[in-house]
Amino acid sequence: MLSVRGGRGLAAASIMGLLLMVGAGCKSSAQSTPPADAPVAAPVPAPVPAPAPPPSLRESGAKIADEATLSQLVPGKTTKADVRERFGVPQEVVLSSSIETFIYFRDRTSGLFRRTTERVEMLTVRFDTQGLLKDFEYRFAGK
Repeated sequence: MLSVRGGRGLAAASIMGLLLMVGAGCKSSAQSTPPADAPVAAPVPAPVPAPAPPPSLRESGAKIADEATLSQLVPGKTTKADVRERFGVPQEVVLSSSIETFIYFRDRTSGLFRRTTERVEMLTVRFDTQGLLKDFEYRFAGK
């Protein structure tokens, strides 16, 4: 049951919301027309947003890599573009003076109220100054 005080507050909030909606919808109907000899400004094109990075090629819950995929990583031949194509956008990129490192990680959990980690994976891929694969490391724990 609503108290009288609560009912008044609800009514006041409803009226205030109605007034705000009506006020936001009101516009002036008087429009000014420019003189006939006034120059017409060209419309300004809307800015184009930067493209979003491509989504990861792995599905949710999928392993980062398997033995067949890891065997395709060849030091001195595999490029950064090859790695991004196979594994998607890295979660971290670490830059140092002579090495660039891509880090991919994933954890798979289960449970609704009490989350339990079933598997944790991490793939670290290092590149030389020419952008070619120097070495990589794949770690996992769990099922």
